[in-house]
Amino acid sequence: MKTQSISFQSAVPVWAAGREKELNLWLSARAVLSPAKSCILKVTGSSAYVVKVDGAFVAFGPARSAHGFYRVDELELASYIREGGSVLTITVAGYNCNSFYHLDQPSFLCAELSADGALIAATGRNGFSFREVSEHEQKVERYSYQRTFCEVYNLDPSLAAWETEKEPAGFSLLETAPTEKKTFIARGCGYNTYDRIPAKAITSRVEFHMGDHADELRYQRQMKEISDVYKGFYTCDVTTDSLLMARNLDLDAVHKTDDVPGTEIIRAGHAVTYQMDRNLTGQLVFDAVCEEDTEIIVTFDEYLSEEDYINFRRMSVVNAPIFRLKKGSYHLSTFEPYTMSVLRVFVLRGSASISGVGLVYFGADKPQKHYKGNDPALAKIFDAAVETYRQNTFTIFMDCPSRERAGWLCDSFFTSRVEKVLTGKSEIERNFLENFFLPDSFHGLPKGMLPMCYPADFSDGNFIPNWAMWLVIELREHLERTGDRAFIDAAKPRIDALLEYFKTFENKDELLEKLKRWVFIEWSKSNELTQDINYPTNMLYSKMLRCTAELYGDDSLKAKADRIAAKINEQSYLDNGFYCDNAVYDESGKAVLSGMCTESCQYYAFFCEIATPESRPELWRRLLHDFGPYRVKKGAWPNFTEDAKWQNVYPANAFIGNYLRLELLYRYGEYEKLTENIKGYFLKMADLTGTLWENDTPNASCNHGFASHVLYWMDGMGMVE
Repeated sequence: MKTQSISFQSAVPVWAAGREKELNLWLSARAVLSPAKSCILKVTGSSAYVVKVDGAFVAFGPARSAHGFYRVDELELASYIREGGSVLTITVAGYNCNSFYHLDQPSFLCAELSADGALIAATGRNGFSFREVSEHEQKVERYSYQRTFCEVYNLDPSLAAWETEKEPAGFSLLETAPTEKKTFIARGCGYNTYDRIPAKAITSRVEFHMGDHADELRYQRQMKEISDVYKGFYTCDVTTDSLLMARNLDLDAVHKTDDVPGTEIIRAGHAVTYQMDRNLTGQLVFDAVCEEDTEIIVTFDEYLSEEDYINFRRMSVVNAPIFRLKKGSYHLSTFEPYTMSVLRVFVLRGSASISGVGLVYFGADKPQKHYKGNDPALAKIFDAAVETYRQNTFTIFMDCPSRERAGWLCDSFFTSRVEKVLTGKSEIERNFLENFFLPDSFHGLPKGMLPMCYPADFSDGNFIPNWAMWLVIELREHLERTGDRAFIDAAKPRIDALLEYFKTFENKDELLEKLKRWVFIEWSKSNELTQDINYPTNMLYSKMLRCTAELYGDDSLKAKADRIAAKINEQSYLDNGFYCDNAVYDESGKAVLSGMCTESCQYYAFFCEIATPESRPELWRRLLHDFGPYRVKKGAWPNFTEDAKWQNVYPANAFIGNYLRLELLYRYGEYEKLTENIKGYFLKMADLTGTLWENDTPNASCNHGFASHVLYWMDGMGMVE
């Protein structure tokens, strides 16, 4: 697939010589700026960078792209430059670590500066000075299985001179060397919002002591699985054990308050709890003045438990950046963005005067759309959905901005509809989809298969075959949204290869069976019923073939989709009036229905048009009136038991069963029921976190991109203006 290429006038990609594959090595480049009518920074790199002028945050980048392709930012800096001149810094984190967030690719920075059209600095040429960011600890634990590393800092106030003084002293400069040539492409989407959002309240003051939980500590997946394949630093090699240090914080007393944040003097053994306005994503920032050497740990989470506990390792993450500070004054910030509604600043030793606690918000621009009704519950849900969309649309569609920041298929089907509603565009979706088609192949995946999320590296070769089907279904809607026929035609060879892959799993009835890897239906009992012949998967297969037929005018694929739909109705529909989830081969080689029925399977049947309200009126009546957000509470079609297996249906979860339900209510014009269900599913989420969740309980991500899809239904019902 062709994309818009970008070239630099003079700059070449550079890094510390011979160290471009070193894990978690950070460099900082700086240049002096003079006032100008226009000052353009053209920049890209790997893995990520933060741009500042005079120590003040400007931008985070680059926009994420596929293996071997690097999107280029072009930033106008003129408004940031002071009358007497300013200092530009670009701090680059070279992770070199396989993750779902940043690709495992050699580190580099490529940047050039132009003032009023004249080139004034270019990497590999002149104008930039470099140093290693050694105050950031390199050998630290991974933050989560899906992301890269924790953040631990050992700081001295003199380091600020690098970002603020034109001629700083005391820094060891680093010689850089050109790296391999890179393929540079256009950013492809607009820039993001970086608002400074302060904490709104101090909710408690805490007394604590340092315990010793080393013997009972259970390391999480991201540390247990470190190997030559799944990269990171072994526990025995890390210089600071962030997980253990945060686990050793034992609370002695919690004193509830409702104070306005200002300047707090926090001494050793004390902590202060700050509440944000809602669940938000961005760089954690605060100021600290230390009268003596001080050590600070900040823990945070998406909500505060009723016991006033901040579960910093919920979702198997390590929400605990550490700052060791020499005596002096600091403007502190994390490098990466994190997600939180509550944070607690612990002082382990020394004493600090803390102020300015808050976040530099990361997210899409605030849309000029509003809820136009008069229902307070729907207004609150609308606001939560907008925030969820903004925080999960940062150059690509993400599942969540917290533990993963990953670009998952299927999630994107839902979020892409929201982009069109809120912005009238599909540029983020175009970027997202383009990333899947740029590489010629994907390491570790079988021929024809596409990654389940991307850009990402999967050391175990895992993939979700169902998610590749969702990509095709999204492509059909992308054509409707954009009319971009050329993009669809360019994708055809990849879609053809995907169809060839699936053909190898078809049985005599053309149904897929014994699919490999992670066959994913939804987060419920459905995921335990995926073999040998899974009917929701085949329902989706039928819909994918129908979409492909519509995209490329292939009547034979439409006929095949019809045949598969007929076979599903023939085999899966039971006498009890429900579709069975799967059939399993017995010892004689005969496929026997399991008898297991899930709520989500029924929604798949209608979503994929295997069934319609006209063809299955009684099942539709049951789904319409007996199921929904209150079905478990009221005991409708209770959970499956062996004693009454033909009368029971396992409940759906948020992703994606409940969403398919709501989509069906919308599709068939059941707006009153849809509105009731929206409030039933989402109001509790909006109340607790101000964002919408991955599951229908807050045990996983409480800020999940697909959940913003409620805006699509509200818009369709005339509630958005």
